[in-house]
Amino acid sequence: MLKNRSTLWMLALIAFLAVLVRCAVFLSYPEGGPHVERRDPDGWLSIARNVVSGQGYASPGNSESPTARRGPTVVYFFAAVLWLAGDHLWAIVIAQWLVDVGTCLVLFFITLEIFKDRRVALVASMLFALYGSGLVYSLVAWSEPVFTLVLAGLTWSLLCALREPSLGRFALSGGLLGLAVLARPVMQFYPLVVLALLYWMLDRCWSKVLSSFAVFFLAFAAVLSPWVIRNYFVFNAFIPGSSHSGDSLYQSNFALDQPDYLHYRTTKKSEPSLRQALEARFGPAPGHLSLNSYARAKGLNEYEVDRIAFEEAIKAIREFPGRYAVASLVRFARFWFGSRFVGLFQERGSRLGYLVAAANGVLLALAAVALVCFRGAWLRSAVPLIVLIAYTSAVYAATLALARFSVPLMPYVMAFAAYTLVRLLPQWGKSPGVLPSACGVNR
Repeated sequence: MLKNRSTLWMLALIAFLAVLVRCAVFLSYPEGGPHVERRDPDGWLSIARNVVSGQGYASPGNSESPTARRGPTVVYFFAAVLWLAGDHLWAIVIAQWLVDVGTCLVLFFITLEIFKDRRVALVASMLFALYGSGLVYSLVAWSEPVFTLVLAGLTWSLLCALREPSLGRFALSGGLLGLAVLARPVMQFYPLVVLALLYWMLDRCWSKVLSSFAVFFLAFAAVLSPWVIRNYFVFNAFIPGSSHSGDSLYQSNFALDQPDYLHYRTTKKSEPSLRQALEARFGPAPGHLSLNSYARAKGLNEYEVDRIAFEEAIKAIREFPGRYAVASLVRFARFWFGSRFVGLFQERGSRLGYLVAAANGVLLALAAVALVCFRGAWLRSAVPLIVLIAYTSAVYAATLALARFSVPLMPYVMAFAAYTLVRLLPQWGKSPGVLPSACGVNR
Protein backbone atom coordinates (compact mmCIF):
# COMPACT_ATOMS: atom_id res chain seq x y z
CA MET A 1 0.00 0.00 0.00
CA LEU A 2 1.03 3.61 -0.44
CA LYS A 3 2.55 5.07 2.72
CA ASN A 4 3.87 8.36 1.36
CA ARG A 5 1.46 10.93 2.77
CA SER A 6 2.19 13.59 0.15
CA THR A 7 1.36 11.09 -2.61
CA LEU A 8 -1.89 10.18 -0.91
CA TRP A 9 -2.86 13.84 -0.67
CA MET A 10 -1.98 14.39 -4.33
CA LEU A 11 -4.09 11.42 -5.39
CA ALA A 12 -6.97 12.70 -3.27
CA LEU A 13 -6.62 16.12 -4.92
CA ILE A 14 -6.61 14.54 -8.40
CA ALA A 15 -9.74 12.55 -7.53
CA PHE A 16 -11.45 15.69 -6.27
CA LEU A 17 -10.49 17.65 -9.40
CA ALA A 18 -11.74 14.83 -11.64
CA VAL A 19 -15.18 15.01 -10.04
CA LEU A 20 -15.19 18.82 -9.83
CA VAL A 21 -14.32 19.31 -13.50
CA ARG A 22 -16.96 16.82 -14.63
CA CYS A 23 -19.58 18.42 -12.44
CA ALA A 24 -18.72 21.89 -13.75
CA VAL A 25 -18.92 20.75 -17.38
CA PHE A 26 -22.17 18.91 -16.70
CA LEU A 27 -23.80 21.98 -15.12
CA SER A 28 -22.53 24.26 -17.88
CA TYR A 29 -24.51 22.49 -20.60
CA PRO A 30 -27.14 24.78 -22.11
CA GLU A 31 -30.83 24.02 -21.72
CA GLY A 32 -31.62 20.88 -23.65
CA GLY A 33 -28.26 19.33 -22.74
CA PRO A 34 -27.80 15.92 -21.16
CA HIS A 35 -28.86 17.18 -17.70
CA VAL A 36 -32.33 17.98 -19.05
CA GLU A 37 -32.90 15.22 -21.56
CA ARG A 38 -32.06 11.65 -20.56
CA ARG A 39 -30.09 10.75 -23.60
CA ASP A 40 -29.28 7.07 -24.02
CA PRO A 41 -26.66 6.74 -26.76
CA ASP A 42 -26.23 3.25 -28.20
CA GLY A 43 -28.93 1.74 -25.98
CA TRP A 44 -26.85 0.68 -22.96
CA LEU A 45 -29.14 2.37 -20.45
CA SER A 46 -32.34 1.19 -22.15
CA ILE A 47 -31.25 -2.44 -21.91
CA ALA A 48 -30.32 -1.87 -18.25
CA ARG A 49 -33.80 -0.44 -17.63
CA ASN A 50 -35.32 -3.53 -19.22
CA VAL A 51 -33.23 -5.74 -16.95
CA VAL A 52 -34.19 -3.83 -13.79
CA SER A 53 -37.88 -3.72 -14.74
CA GLY A 54 -37.97 -7.51 -15.17
CA GLN A 55 -38.30 -7.49 -18.98
CA GLY A 56 -35.01 -9.30 -19.39
CA TYR A 57 -31.99 -8.55 -21.55
CA ALA A 58 -34.14 -7.06 -24.29
CA SER A 59 -33.63 -4.75 -27.23
CA PRO A 60 -33.93 -0.98 -26.60
CA GLY A 61 -36.49 -0.64 -29.38
CA ASN A 62 -38.50 -3.74 -28.57
CA SER A 63 -38.67 -5.05 -25.00
CA GLU A 64 -40.04 -8.37 -26.26
CA SER A 65 -36.99 -9.07 -28.44
CA PRO A 66 -33.83 -10.49 -26.76
CA THR A 67 -30.65 -8.76 -27.80
CA ALA A 68 -26.91 -9.31 -27.86
CA ARG A 69 -25.99 -6.01 -29.51
CA ARG A 70 -24.50 -4.70 -26.26
CA GLY A 71 -22.37 -6.80 -23.93
CA PRO A 72 -23.37 -7.17 -20.27
CA THR A 73 -20.43 -5.47 -18.51
CA VAL A 74 -21.64 -1.92 -19.11
CA VAL A 75 -25.33 -2.87 -19.10
CA TYR A 76 -25.15 -4.50 -15.68
CA PHE A 77 -23.12 -1.58 -14.34
CA PHE A 78 -25.98 0.74 -15.27
CA ALA A 79 -28.50 -1.81 -13.97
CA ALA A 80 -26.72 -1.86 -10.61
CA VAL A 81 -26.82 1.95 -10.46
CA LEU A 82 -30.54 1.99 -11.30
CA TRP A 83 -31.26 -0.69 -8.70
CA LEU A 84 -29.24 0.97 -5.93
CA ALA A 85 -29.96 4.65 -6.56
CA GLY A 86 -33.08 4.71 -8.71
CA ASP A 87 -33.55 5.94 -12.25
CA HIS A 88 -32.08 9.40 -11.75
CA LEU A 89 -29.68 11.00 -14.20
CA TRP A 90 -27.57 12.44 -11.38
CA ALA A 91 -27.02 8.93 -10.00
CA ILE A 92 -25.96 7.68 -13.44
CA VAL A 93 -23.46 10.44 -14.12
CA ILE A 94 -22.02 10.49 -10.59
CA ALA A 95 -21.46 6.74 -10.79
CA GLN A 96 -19.52 7.30 -14.02
CA TRP A 97 -17.50 10.10 -12.44
CA LEU A 98 -16.47 7.72 -9.67
CA VAL A 99 -15.49 5.18 -12.35
CA ASP A 100 -13.27 7.86 -13.91
CA VAL A 101 -11.72 8.48 -10.49
CA GLY A 102 -10.96 4.76 -10.33
CA THR A 103 -9.26 4.99 -13.73
CA CYS A 104 -7.14 7.91 -12.48
CA LEU A 105 -5.94 5.80 -9.56
CA VAL A 106 -5.26 2.69 -11.64
CA LEU A 107 -3.39 4.80 -14.19
CA PHE A 108 -1.17 6.07 -11.35
CA PHE A 109 -0.12 2.50 -10.54
CA ILE A 110 0.28 1.52 -14.21
CA THR A 111 2.61 4.47 -14.80
CA LEU A 112 4.45 3.79 -11.56
CA GLU A 113 4.94 0.15 -12.54
CA ILE A 114 6.61 1.19 -15.80
CA PHE A 115 8.63 4.29 -14.91
CA LYS A 116 9.16 3.74 -11.14
CA ASP A 117 8.70 7.49 -10.70
CA ARG A 118 5.96 9.01 -8.54
CA ARG A 119 6.09 12.32 -10.39
CA VAL A 120 5.37 10.71 -13.75
CA ALA A 121 2.50 8.71 -12.27
CA LEU A 122 0.92 11.79 -10.71
CA VAL A 123 1.19 13.80 -13.94
CA ALA A 124 -0.40 10.96 -15.93
CA SER A 125 -3.31 10.75 -13.48
CA MET A 126 -3.78 14.51 -13.61
CA LEU A 127 -3.82 14.48 -17.41
CA PHE A 128 -6.61 11.92 -17.43
CA ALA A 129 -8.58 13.75 -14.74
CA LEU A 130 -8.58 16.90 -16.91
CA TYR A 131 -8.84 15.25 -20.33
CA GLY A 132 -11.79 17.01 -21.95
CA SER A 133 -12.38 14.58 -24.79
CA GLY A 134 -12.79 11.79 -22.27
CA LEU A 135 -14.83 13.43 -19.54
CA VAL A 136 -17.68 14.35 -21.88
CA TYR A 137 -18.57 10.66 -22.18
CA SER A 138 -19.32 10.50 -18.46
CA LEU A 139 -22.09 13.09 -18.84
CA VAL A 140 -24.52 10.63 -20.41
CA ALA A 141 -24.79 6.84 -20.51
CA TRP A 142 -21.88 5.93 -22.79
CA SER A 143 -19.78 2.78 -22.42
CA GLU A 144 -16.43 4.58 -22.42
CA PRO A 145 -15.99 5.18 -18.65
CA VAL A 146 -16.59 1.57 -17.62
CA PHE A 147 -14.61 0.07 -20.50
CA THR A 148 -11.69 2.42 -19.81
CA LEU A 149 -11.55 1.33 -16.16
CA VAL A 150 -11.82 -2.39 -16.97
CA LEU A 151 -9.12 -2.06 -19.62
CA ALA A 152 -6.89 -0.20 -17.16
CA GLY A 153 -7.41 -2.94 -14.58
CA LEU A 154 -6.47 -5.56 -17.18
CA THR A 155 -3.34 -3.61 -18.12
CA TRP A 156 -2.17 -3.18 -14.53
CA SER A 157 -2.78 -6.82 -13.60
CA LEU A 158 -1.02 -8.03 -16.75
CA LEU A 159 1.98 -5.79 -16.09
CA CYS A 160 2.26 -7.21 -12.58
CA ALA A 161 1.83 -10.78 -13.83
CA LEU A 162 4.56 -10.35 -16.43
CA ARG A 163 6.96 -8.84 -13.89
CA GLU A 164 6.24 -11.38 -11.14
CA PRO A 165 4.50 -14.35 -12.77
CA SER A 166 1.93 -16.14 -10.65
CA LEU A 167 -1.14 -18.16 -11.52
CA GLY A 168 -3.35 -15.85 -9.46
CA ARG A 169 -2.23 -12.77 -11.36
CA PHE A 170 -2.74 -14.45 -14.72
CA ALA A 171 -6.18 -15.66 -13.64
CA LEU A 172 -7.11 -12.10 -12.63
CA SER A 173 -5.85 -10.79 -15.98
CA GLY A 174 -7.90 -13.36 -17.86
CA GLY A 175 -11.04 -12.53 -15.92
CA LEU A 176 -10.60 -8.82 -16.55
CA LEU A 177 -10.07 -9.44 -20.27
CA GLY A 178 -13.34 -11.35 -20.26
CA LEU A 179 -15.09 -8.34 -18.74
CA ALA A 180 -13.40 -6.11 -21.33
CA VAL A 181 -14.74 -8.26 -24.18
CA LEU A 182 -18.21 -8.11 -22.63
CA ALA A 183 -17.88 -4.32 -22.68
CA ARG A 184 -16.32 -3.93 -26.13
CA PRO A 185 -15.99 -6.91 -28.54
CA VAL A 186 -12.87 -5.31 -30.03
CA MET A 187 -10.88 -7.19 -27.37
CA GLN A 188 -12.14 -10.68 -28.23
CA PHE A 189 -9.02 -11.62 -30.20
CA TYR A 190 -6.61 -10.23 -27.61
CA PRO A 191 -5.81 -13.64 -26.03
CA LEU A 192 -3.67 -14.33 -29.09
CA VAL A 193 -1.76 -11.11 -28.41
CA VAL A 194 -1.33 -12.10 -24.76
CA LEU A 195 0.10 -15.47 -25.83
CA ALA A 196 2.70 -13.68 -27.96
CA LEU A 197 3.50 -11.32 -25.08
CA LEU A 198 3.98 -14.24 -22.71
CA TYR A 199 6.30 -15.96 -25.13
CA TRP A 200 8.43 -12.86 -25.55
CA MET A 201 8.46 -11.58 -21.95
CA LEU A 202 8.81 -14.94 -20.18
CA ASP A 203 12.12 -15.63 -21.94
CA ARG A 204 10.56 -18.01 -24.48
CA CYS A 205 10.25 -20.72 -21.85
CA TRP A 206 7.34 -22.80 -23.17
CA SER A 207 6.62 -24.49 -19.83
CA LYS A 208 6.05 -21.11 -18.18
CA VAL A 209 4.24 -19.72 -21.21
CA LEU A 210 1.79 -22.58 -21.60
CA SER A 211 0.97 -22.95 -17.90
CA SER A 212 0.47 -19.20 -17.49
CA PHE A 213 -1.61 -18.90 -20.64
CA ALA A 214 -3.73 -21.92 -19.70
CA VAL A 215 -4.74 -20.28 -16.40
CA PHE A 216 -5.24 -16.94 -18.15
CA PHE A 217 -7.45 -18.45 -20.85
CA LEU A 218 -9.49 -20.58 -18.44
CA ALA A 219 -10.35 -17.48 -16.40
CA PHE A 220 -11.12 -15.59 -19.60
CA ALA A 221 -13.42 -18.38 -20.83
CA ALA A 222 -15.11 -18.71 -17.43
CA VAL A 223 -16.14 -15.05 -17.48
CA LEU A 224 -17.43 -15.28 -21.06
CA SER A 225 -19.24 -18.61 -20.62
CA PRO A 226 -22.58 -17.40 -19.17
CA TRP A 227 -22.95 -14.86 -21.97
CA VAL A 228 -21.92 -17.33 -24.68
CA ILE A 229 -24.30 -20.01 -23.36
CA ARG A 230 -27.17 -17.54 -23.10
CA ASN A 231 -26.61 -16.35 -26.68
CA TYR A 232 -26.44 -19.91 -27.97
CA PHE A 233 -29.85 -20.73 -26.51
CA VAL A 234 -31.37 -17.43 -27.68
CA PHE A 235 -29.85 -17.14 -31.16
CA ASN A 236 -28.55 -20.67 -31.75
CA ALA A 237 -25.15 -19.19 -32.54
CA PHE A 238 -21.72 -18.67 -30.98
CA ILE A 239 -21.57 -14.99 -29.96
CA PRO A 240 -18.66 -14.26 -27.60
CA GLY A 241 -18.92 -10.47 -27.90
CA SER A 242 -21.96 -8.91 -29.52
CA SER A 243 -24.26 -9.24 -32.52
CA HIS A 244 -23.20 -5.84 -33.84
CA SER A 245 -19.82 -6.43 -35.48
CA GLY A 246 -21.22 -7.07 -38.97
CA ASP A 247 -23.32 -3.92 -38.85
CA SER A 248 -20.26 -1.85 -37.94
CA LEU A 249 -18.14 -3.32 -40.71
CA TYR A 250 -20.93 -2.74 -43.22
CA GLN A 251 -21.51 0.83 -42.05
CA SER A 252 -17.91 1.81 -42.75
CA ASN A 253 -17.46 -0.07 -46.03
CA PHE A 254 -20.78 -0.32 -47.87
CA ALA A 255 -20.03 2.85 -49.87
CA LEU A 256 -16.66 1.75 -51.26
CA ASP A 257 -18.19 1.81 -54.76
CA GLN A 258 -19.12 5.49 -54.47
CA PRO A 259 -16.90 8.48 -55.38
CA ASP A 260 -17.08 9.93 -51.87
CA TYR A 261 -16.32 6.61 -50.16
CA LEU A 262 -13.91 8.26 -47.70
CA HIS A 263 -16.65 10.32 -46.06
CA TYR A 264 -17.93 9.09 -42.72
CA ARG A 265 -21.46 7.67 -42.84
CA THR A 266 -23.72 7.13 -39.86
CA THR A 267 -25.86 4.08 -39.16
CA LYS A 268 -28.93 5.88 -40.50
CA LYS A 269 -27.20 6.29 -43.87
CA SER A 270 -26.13 2.66 -44.07
CA GLU A 271 -29.48 1.12 -43.10
CA PRO A 272 -31.29 1.85 -46.43
CA SER A 273 -28.47 0.17 -48.33
CA LEU A 274 -28.51 -2.83 -45.99
CA ARG A 275 -32.27 -3.13 -46.40
CA GLN A 276 -31.81 -3.24 -50.17
CA ALA A 277 -29.36 -6.08 -49.70
CA LEU A 278 -31.89 -7.91 -47.54
CA GLU A 279 -34.66 -7.34 -50.07
CA ALA A 280 -32.44 -8.79 -52.78
CA ARG A 281 -32.28 -12.00 -50.74
CA PHE A 282 -35.71 -12.20 -49.12
CA GLY A 283 -37.92 -10.02 -51.32
CA PRO A 284 -39.64 -6.71 -50.56
CA ALA A 285 -42.01 -6.09 -47.67
CA PRO A 286 -45.16 -3.96 -47.89
CA GLY A 287 -44.91 -0.36 -46.76
CA HIS A 288 -41.91 1.72 -45.77
CA LEU A 289 -40.70 -0.34 -42.85
CA SER A 290 -37.56 0.40 -40.87
CA LEU A 291 -34.69 -2.08 -41.09
CA ASN A 292 -35.66 -3.71 -37.79
CA SER A 293 -39.34 -3.90 -38.76
CA TYR A 294 -38.41 -5.43 -42.12
CA ALA A 295 -36.24 -8.04 -40.40
CA ARG A 296 -39.07 -8.98 -38.04
CA ALA A 297 -41.50 -9.19 -40.96
CA LYS A 298 -39.17 -11.64 -42.69
CA GLY A 299 -38.54 -13.66 -39.52
CA LEU A 300 -34.90 -12.62 -39.19
CA ASN A 301 -33.32 -12.08 -35.78
CA GLU A 302 -30.64 -9.50 -35.13
CA TYR A 303 -27.80 -12.03 -35.35
CA GLU A 304 -28.92 -13.19 -38.79
CA VAL A 305 -29.13 -9.59 -40.00
CA ASP A 306 -25.67 -8.93 -38.55
CA ARG A 307 -24.20 -11.93 -40.40
CA ILE A 308 -25.73 -10.78 -43.69
CA ALA A 309 -24.30 -7.31 -43.10
CA PHE A 310 -20.90 -8.89 -42.51
CA GLU A 311 -21.13 -10.90 -45.73
CA GLU A 312 -22.11 -7.82 -47.73
CA ALA A 313 -19.23 -5.84 -46.21
CA ILE A 314 -16.71 -8.55 -47.08
CA LYS A 315 -18.11 -8.63 -50.61
CA ALA A 316 -17.53 -4.86 -50.97
CA ILE A 317 -14.00 -5.12 -49.52
CA ARG A 318 -13.05 -7.90 -51.93
CA GLU A 319 -14.39 -5.90 -54.85
CA PHE A 320 -12.46 -2.73 -53.89
CA PRO A 321 -9.37 -3.80 -51.89
CA GLY A 322 -7.41 -0.68 -52.82
CA ARG A 323 -10.15 1.65 -51.69
CA TYR A 324 -10.55 -0.38 -48.50
CA ALA A 325 -6.84 0.12 -47.72
CA VAL A 326 -7.12 3.88 -48.25
CA ALA A 327 -10.32 4.03 -46.20
CA SER A 328 -8.57 2.16 -43.38
CA LEU A 329 -5.85 4.81 -43.31
CA VAL A 330 -8.52 7.51 -43.09
CA ARG A 331 -10.24 5.58 -40.30
CA PHE A 332 -6.92 5.43 -38.44
CA ALA A 333 -6.71 9.24 -38.59
CA ARG A 334 -10.39 9.49 -37.60
CA PHE A 335 -9.73 7.19 -34.64
CA TRP A 336 -7.08 9.46 -33.15
CA PHE A 337 -8.20 12.89 -34.31
CA GLY A 338 -11.97 12.65 -34.78
CA SER A 339 -14.34 12.57 -37.74
CA ARG A 340 -15.03 16.30 -37.42
CA PHE A 341 -11.35 17.16 -37.82
CA VAL A 342 -10.77 14.69 -40.66
CA GLY A 343 -13.93 16.03 -42.27
CA LEU A 344 -12.32 19.46 -42.52
CA PHE A 345 -10.15 18.07 -45.30
CA GLN A 346 -13.29 16.84 -47.05
CA GLU A 347 -15.13 20.18 -46.74
CA ARG A 348 -17.75 18.75 -44.42
CA GLY A 349 -16.13 18.88 -40.98
CA SER A 350 -16.55 21.13 -37.97
CA ARG A 351 -14.19 23.72 -36.55
CA LEU A 352 -14.81 22.12 -33.15
CA GLY A 353 -12.87 19.19 -34.52
CA TYR A 354 -9.70 21.19 -33.96
CA LEU A 355 -10.15 20.89 -30.18
CA VAL A 356 -10.13 17.09 -30.09
CA ALA A 357 -7.39 16.90 -32.71
CA ALA A 358 -5.22 19.42 -30.86
CA ALA A 359 -5.55 17.68 -27.48
CA ASN A 360 -4.87 14.23 -28.87
CA GLY A 361 -2.15 15.51 -31.19
CA VAL A 362 -0.19 17.14 -28.35
CA LEU A 363 -0.46 14.02 -26.17
CA LEU A 364 0.57 11.73 -29.04
CA ALA A 365 3.53 13.99 -29.88
CA LEU A 366 4.72 13.98 -26.26
CA ALA A 367 4.33 10.20 -26.13
CA ALA A 368 6.36 9.85 -29.33
CA VAL A 369 9.13 11.98 -27.81
CA ALA A 370 9.27 9.65 -24.82
CA LEU A 371 9.53 6.57 -27.03
CA VAL A 372 12.08 8.05 -29.43
CA CYS A 373 14.18 10.51 -27.42
CA PHE A 374 13.86 9.39 -23.79
CA ARG A 375 13.60 5.63 -24.12
CA GLY A 376 15.48 3.64 -21.53
CA ALA A 377 15.31 0.51 -19.41
CA TRP A 378 11.58 1.13 -18.88
CA LEU A 379 10.82 0.40 -22.55
CA ARG A 380 10.66 -3.37 -22.06
CA SER A 381 8.10 -2.96 -19.27
CA ALA A 382 6.05 -0.68 -21.51
CA VAL A 383 5.75 -3.20 -24.36
CA PRO A 384 2.27 -4.42 -23.23
CA LEU A 385 0.98 -0.84 -23.43
CA ILE A 386 2.46 -0.29 -26.87
CA VAL A 387 1.04 -3.58 -28.11
CA LEU A 388 -2.42 -2.76 -26.70
CA ILE A 389 -2.44 0.61 -28.46
CA ALA A 390 -1.27 -0.92 -31.74
CA TYR A 391 -3.76 -3.81 -31.62
CA THR A 392 -6.80 -1.67 -30.82
CA SER A 393 -5.88 1.01 -33.36
CA ALA A 394 -5.47 -1.60 -36.08
CA VAL A 395 -8.79 -3.32 -35.35
CA TYR A 396 -10.73 -0.05 -35.36
CA ALA A 397 -8.96 1.18 -38.50
CA ALA A 398 -9.96 -2.03 -40.25
CA THR A 399 -13.60 -1.84 -39.15
CA LEU A 400 -15.23 1.32 -37.81
CA ALA A 401 -13.42 4.22 -36.15
CA LEU A 402 -14.60 7.22 -34.18
CA ALA A 403 -12.67 9.53 -31.87
CA ARG A 404 -14.49 8.26 -28.78
CA PHE A 405 -13.14 4.77 -29.46
CA SER A 406 -9.65 6.09 -28.72
CA VAL A 407 -10.61 7.39 -25.26
CA PRO A 408 -9.92 4.06 -23.47
CA LEU A 409 -6.39 4.09 -24.97
CA MET A 410 -5.54 7.67 -24.04
CA PRO A 411 -4.47 6.81 -20.45
CA TYR A 412 -1.49 4.89 -21.88
CA VAL A 413 -0.63 7.69 -24.27
CA MET A 414 -0.79 10.01 -21.24
CA ALA A 415 1.63 7.78 -19.31
CA PHE A 416 4.28 8.27 -22.01
CA ALA A 417 3.40 11.95 -22.38
CA ALA A 418 3.78 12.44 -18.61
CA TYR A 419 7.28 10.96 -18.74
CA THR A 420 8.26 13.48 -21.42
CA LEU A 421 6.81 16.36 -19.39
CA VAL A 422 8.72 15.33 -16.28
CA ARG A 423 11.95 15.01 -18.25
CA LEU A 424 11.41 18.43 -19.80
CA LEU A 425 10.51 20.31 -16.63
CA PRO A 426 13.85 21.46 -15.10
CA GLN A 427 12.46 22.16 -11.64
CA TRP A 428 11.30 18.53 -11.33
CA GLY A 429 14.61 17.21 -12.60
CA LYS A 430 16.30 18.23 -9.34
CA SER A 431 14.48 15.53 -7.37
CA PRO A 432 14.48 11.96 -8.71
CA GLY A 433 11.22 10.79 -7.12
CA VAL A 434 12.01 7.25 -8.19
CA LEU A 435 10.05 4.52 -6.46
CA PRO A 436 10.03 0.73 -6.39
CA SER A 437 7.63 -1.32 -8.45
CA ALA A 438 3.92 -0.62 -8.15
CA CYS A 439 2.99 -4.23 -7.38
CA GLY A 440 2.89 -5.18 -3.75
CA VAL A 441 5.76 -2.97 -2.51
CA ASN A 442 5.40 -0.44 0.29
CA ARG A 443 6.28 3.14 -0.55
